[in-house]
Amino acid sequence: MLSAKTVFQVATVAVLAANPQAIAQAQTNGIASPLQHVSPTGAVTIPQAEIPSVSTLGPVQPHWIFVNRGGGADGTRIFDGDTGKMKGMVNMYGQDSFAFDPLGKNFYVAQTIWSKLDRGTRQDMLLAYDVTSLKLVAEVPIPGRMLIGNRTHNLVITSDGKKALIYNMQPSSSVNVVDLDKRAFEQKIELPGCATMLTNTINGFSALCSNGTMATVAMEGAKPSITRSAPFFSATEDPIFDTSILDPKTGKATLLSYSGLVTPVTLGQAPKIGAPWSLQQAALMRKGTYTPMDVNWMPGGRQPIAVHHASGRIYVLMHMGEYWSEYEPAQEIWILDANTHKLIGRHALTGELKDKLVNIAVSQDGEPQVYASDGSGNTFVLDSQTLEKKQKMESSGGGILYAVQP
Repeated sequence: MLSAKTVFQVATVAVLAANPQAIAQAQTNGIASPLQHVSPTGAVTIPQAEIPSVSTLGPVQPHWIFVNRGGGADGTRIFDGDTGKMKGMVNMYGQDSFAFDPLGKNFYVAQTIWSKLDRGTRQDMLLAYDVTSLKLVAEVPIPGRMLIGNRTHNLVITSDGKKALIYNMQPSSSVNVVDLDKRAFEQKIELPGCATMLTNTINGFSALCSNGTMATVAMEGAKPSITRSAPFFSATEDPIFDTSILDPKTGKATLLSYSGLVTPVTLGQAPKIGAPWSLQQAALMRKGTYTPMDVNWMPGGRQPIAVHHASGRIYVLMHMGEYWSEYEPAQEIWILDANTHKLIGRHALTGELKDKLVNIAVSQDGEPQVYASDGSGNTFVLDSQTLEKKQKMESSGGGILYAVQP
């Protein structure tokens, strides 16, 4: 409840703000108005009014990190990993999907809204935001999409930047294709039982399927053609994390299973699926198994793996756990060599990082930074060699981390 004194002060500020002559008269009479500041020496200053302005982003930098949702608000926030300062925000909501443009012109968002907030007429669309102004530049209606957040491969852009692929399920799995040059929906590709889209360098894509195979879709002809690999994993006995890693320039993917198996894949018209190797055996431990009551060091978190493509360094969030513990926060971060399948180092997490981290990413430049978040709104910048904390961004976001791709 406002007091009479407070009401008088507010009213006085309003009157003086609307009447500059009253301010001048107050100064003539030696009286400081509520808009003025009187220093201990008696000097009177009048604060200058704030002037609104609009800024633009420069070119996307290698040490920028994009953090999905945080601080009680929606959006994917852009931070400078060198300074810890926020650069801007791409408008998004809880179940939206985000993707980079390989051509560097836009940020893409797959979005669903309803005419009555959470009910009514449903509208699905692909949005394009300009990378410098963050203004909406295109809105393409699509027939539907999968409503699930915190997934890195539900919206992907082909390597030439001409097609957007949006995962859908109505009622079976399918992929909506949007022509980004024409800014129009092109076609729906039925892909039953498959998800986690991974683009290749020939403008097709592959997806992991529930029967343990990899389906590959070629889109060069008038009608898409689909081929399938032989089964190479078990979706029920040892699933693969849907935040596995892809190098968009080379088409090399790094797939991580719940038990800790790493499977290298080179995507193409006929994907080359390499032999899996064990994180635990690389650390001179017994191989991890995804069976009840078998406690071991296991990968975990919402986004448990990051790969620095040029060096082949793999960063994995690890915890002691068993069957169905794949979302547990990390107790350690392991660094491994993808080329030699050797452990480089194990780093125990302490202080505010202990038993907290659930997401990890790494920049792709020559002096990489590691990014990790605790799922409750804090994002940390870590040294890529020592994993020493360099920056902390509070209220930054609790969702997926998107590192800038080369």
